[in-house]
Amino acid sequence: MDYVRVASVNDISSGQIVPVEAGGQKLLLAQVGERHYAAQRKCPHLGFNLCRGKLEGDSVVCPLHKARFDLETGKIDRDPKLLFIKMKAKNDLSVYPVKVEGEDILVGI
Repeated sequence: MDYVRVASVNDISSGQIVPVEAGGQKLLLAQVGERHYAAQRKCPHLGFNLCRGKLEGDSVVCPLHKARFDLETGKIDRDPKLLFIKMKAKNDLSVYPVKVEGEDILVGI
């Protein structure tokens, strides 16, 4: 696995989600407290941009249908729902390892 620099620690703060690219893949980078997480940018359910979502603890919530994905494991915390229609999410979120070296945030691809 190769680690690719995606940002500086000054580019993101706790509670923020920012778009990044690593190895030709469009990802999101999130910071919760002192921890950084990287995951696929598009929701695996309907493909909406999760960078427009919000963080709830260590999870990201899709702004379109409120599905919630654990940023550590990628597992679905809450199934999607549009208006009054409940759905079942079919796929987990792809997540990637993150490490910080000095001022650099690196994602394993």
